[in-house]
Amino acid sequence: MAKKSKQVQEASAANRSARNEPSTGAGPVRRAQRRPDLVRQRKDQRKQQFETQQRQWLYTKIGLGALAAVFVGVAIWFGFQRYQEWMVSRDVDTYFSADDFVGSHLEDVPLLYEQIPLTGGVHRGVWQNCGFYDTFIANENGVHSLEHGAVWITYDPDLPQDDIDDLESKAEEQFVLVSPYPGMDAPVVASVWGKQILLDGVHDDRLDPFIRQYKKNVNNSPEVNGICWSGVGLTTDTVPQQEPYIRTEGTDPVGGISATDATATAAALLPSAATPAASPVATPEASPEATPGSSPVG
Repeated sequence: MAKKSKQVQEASAANRSARNEPSTGAGPVRRAQRRPDLVRQRKDQRKQQFETQQRQWLYTKIGLGALAAVFVGVAIWFGFQRYQEWMVSRDVDTYFSADDFVGSHLEDVPLLYEQIPLTGGVHRGVWQNCGFYDTFIANENGVHSLEHGAVWITYDPDLPQDDIDDLESKAEEQFVLVSPYPGMDAPVVASVWGKQILLDGVHDDRLDPFIRQYKKNVNNSPEVNGICWSGVGLTTDTVPQQEPYIRTEGTDPVGGISATDATATAAALLPSAATPAASPVATPEASPEATPGSSPVG
């Protein structure tokens, strides 16, 4: 048995000799031969990890840069809007506050106002539906819309049709009322309760900031929760008041007065003011929600 085992060992040694393998210590030698491959693999792995980290950091920087650009862009946009509104506010005339003449209704008699176009005051118990009108509307109803926070844009009826069309697009915005008004000191005038701005035209870059700043603004909207629909959509052929009412010097603002109670000076300026207005004409196409049969009060 020992002899056979010895023969097996000799045969194994012969085989190793034929393969130029050492008879002892074969394990460490193989590891030494494989070490360059292992080192190379580890280097490749570290390189791949480094490249992956570099890509991830690059993507992170790009994402952070994009977010920063968006943030800066939004900040610039808002800042520019605030700047526009501040610039516009310098050109706005203020006549009275949101606490004056609120809820003062006077029906069935013509009213005279101190500002032309109107900026608020005593009015009818029903408001004018916001939207676009190509015919005159009653001042007394339009003023009620101002009380609800609407912006009333009045325009010279002789403006080019393209300009009028541009104004009509403004009326697509909620709480914007647009109607013609002859005899103004400017081709376009924008008014809210107690405030007004004269504009050089339809494309005056102060119009949009004015709408944005003062529409439904709690500081100039006596009834900020009021609506501008489900009122009336009536128009009239009667030319609206052309000259401002002149009150007695030193007295408080009137904010609308019955034509029958007007001073002699006002009556002279407005010879036709005491004449009842012509019967209004319903224009359901301009305001389909008009319900003249049931006048709301607000």
